[in-house]
This record gives sequence, C-alpha cells and structure tokens, in this order.
Amino acid sequence: MNDLRPAPSQALMTRPERADAITVLIVGLLASVVIIGLVSLRVLQTFRSDGIGWILPIDQQPIDATVGSGVGSLHGYATEALVVAPNVNVVSIIAIALSHAVFAAAALTIVGGALWIAWSFLRGRFFARGTVRALAVISWALALAPALIFMLDTFGRNGVLAALSIENDGPVDSDRYWSWLPLFSAGVALGLVTIAFRRGARLQKDTEGLV
Repeated sequence: MNDLRPAPSQALMTRPERADAITVLIVGLLASVVIIGLVSLRVLQTFRSDGIGWILPIDQQPIDATVGSGVGSLHGYATEALVVAPNVNVVSIIAIALSHAVFAAAALTIVGGALWIAWSFLRGRFFARGTVRALAVISWALALAPALIFMLDTFGRNGVLAALSIENDGPVDSDRYWSWLPLFSAGVALGLVTIAFRRGARLQKDTEGLV
C-alpha cells in the first residue's frame, strides 16, 4: 500500500499559519509599491534643476510657518533645513545617486526575500535551501547596505558642504551618524538564525534519507 502521508519537507500548515503567510505576501507587495514611490520622491527632492537638495542640521532657532498650504500656522523651533547646493562636484553627485540605488535595491531585496520565504511556507517548505538562501540574502542586505549607504551619503554630504562653502570639521548630522548600526546588528542576528535554518535543512535532508 502506498504511503499517502506528506513528506517531512512538505508539512502542512495550520490555518492561522497560512493566514500569517498570506498576510506577509500582501503586505510585502504593498511595501514594494511604497518603496518605489518613496525612492522616487527622494530622487525628485534631491536632484533639482537648480542643484542638489540636502537636509542639514542647523542651530536651533524659532520660526513661524504655515501648514496645509496656508490653512494653518504655527510657531516652533527649527533644527533642520532643506538646502539646495549648486555646482556640487561630480563624484559627490554619483555617490548620492548610488546611495539612492543601493537603498532601493536593498529594500526591495529584503522584501523580495520575505515574500519568497512566505511563499515557501505556504507550500510547506520550511527548512529548504531556498528558505536558507533567502534568509542569508536578507541578513547580508541588512548588514552591508546601511554601512554602504552611510559611506555614500558621507561623500555626497561633503560635496554639498563644499559647494555651500561650509567647513566640514566633523559629522554635522551627528544625530544620524551611527543610525545604521541597529540595522547592521539586525543583519548579524538574522545571520545567526540563518545558520540555525541551514542546520535544520541538513538535518531534515538526512532524516528524509533514512525514511
């Protein structure tokens, strides 16, 4: 008599698990659209007809401003300003463009990896090679992309400061100077999870070989 039970690598998911995986697929697809729109807005904000737009921290000072296209007004304190720097050197412009490209590629890669894992789970493939590879790609993207973006933004910021004739005596945006470290730590942590999944995949393969 043939054994009709599913293989260990094709274990069936419970209804809540399937609902969670489907939710990840839906949210991931929406996130992809948001990422594309966000990158497009950042590019339009940065590359302007009269120069390179860049947000720089400024000395805190009181301001009066309108909101909602003049619907309301407010009084507050400004700590940042969007400046437009003309005549930024070519190296800095290329670095800024690469920063946007790396951000988009890394974000879409992470979302794509999550979509692949969710799809694999829906097919009952948990400790599979594809799942392990997707986790590895996500972990590397989280670990490397923020540091690379930070370096590229540093080149771009230096070019903007030079074009504005502002002396660069250190990290003028110190509040964000190490903001990439949490993502790097998350990538390292996910790398450890990837090791666990890789071992699980090997163990499952060995177990199936004995069945």
